[in-house]
Amino acid sequence: MNVVVMFGGKSTEHEVSVITGVQVLQNIDKEKFEVVPIYVAKDGAWYTSPRFSDITTFKNLEEIPNFAEEVTPLFSAGKLKLLIKQKGFLAKEKELPVNVFFLCFHGGLGESGGFQGLFELSEIPYVGSGILGSALGMDKAVAKKVFEAEKIQSAPFKEIFFEEWEKDKEKILKEAEKWFRLPIFVKPARAGSSIGVTKVKEFSDLENAVDLAFAFDEKILVEEGVTEAREVNVSVMGNAGHELKVSECEEVFHETDFLSYSDKYEKKEGQSQGMVSTKRVIPAEISREIKNKIQELAKRVFENLGCAGLARVDFLYKEKTGEIFVIEINTIPGSMAFYRWEKSGISFPELTSELIDLAVKRQAEKKKHTTVFASNILKNFKPSLKTQKTG
Repeated sequence: MNVVVMFGGKSTEHEVSVITGVQVLQNIDKEKFEVVPIYVAKDGAWYTSPRFSDITTFKNLEEIPNFAEEVTPLFSAGKLKLLIKQKGFLAKEKELPVNVFFLCFHGGLGESGGFQGLFELSEIPYVGSGILGSALGMDKAVAKKVFEAEKIQSAPFKEIFFEEWEKDKEKILKEAEKWFRLPIFVKPARAGSSIGVTKVKEFSDLENAVDLAFAFDEKILVEEGVTEAREVNVSVMGNAGHELKVSECEEVFHETDFLSYSDKYEKKEGQSQGMVSTKRVIPAEISREIKNKIQELAKRVFENLGCAGLARVDFLYKEKTGEIFVIEINTIPGSMAFYRWEKSGISFPELTSELIDLAVKRQAEKKKHTTVFASNILKNFKPSLKTQKTG
């Protein structure tokens, strides 16, 4: 089975995606699968090279076109073909057969449903959530509306579009003091890795925080902070509508006011290992009752957003009140959340194999349902006079 591992992409989380992609390449079971890496550059070009399983290859991104072979996606007659342009004077194009795409994108079209739509059209199985689950998971504001409808508690919030901010900035800043209690979190609605996120402790700082968030998205989320809370995360695996597995809970810690990009990915010695770099305790030191509640809530979030494959769901837990707030869902978690599953008895190679199996099963189920009719109702269609005149 040919498994194409894709990562990179036109995203602010490009480098983080590269780390996850390389981690998957290094841990996927080579005895079960023929693995081909495809790196999507920041300009959108696709490349492949056996050197992509080494993270040091990506220290100089501008050098990649000099040694890697370019991959051209060709969509024709409902099928997706990948053509590899080989290096050399007499080199020819060769077709790359694909059985499964393993998506390791973070942010951008790779996580929001764009690439998923391409693979749906071509009917090729892919690891991860479909178009709807990906889009909902990426849009924090819409996801929170789903949580509200399903009575899953999350922090009070407002979504603001760039156009209304430009027109009514002063009005919004005044109203914010009525909407929320400090602190406030301001974040792009459709970004990740804490990029563009600000914790606002004084209303006088709100304007700058909003401007920063709008640098990354045309829609932002302004959210009331949940104080005196512990951040507890959990990973869910499976396909919505089927039995779901849930990992051990973890508690994550941060050195700044919130779990920033630096806390997540940057080590003091300058060598990141992706989300593995984050300070955490697994299993989280919480009661069995709270653990069970968080795990069940995570499955509800996963199910209600129609997710598939793997996701991470982040929560805030207030010990004093026993309240649990969902922060967000991440449909392609950093490092594929393998460290949580290792603590749950599933190794990284076993995890990748299970995710590939879930993708194949989901595609097989889709084929059981009718998507087109054999009959053609247009045969007997009689155009009206109005239609004839218009034509």
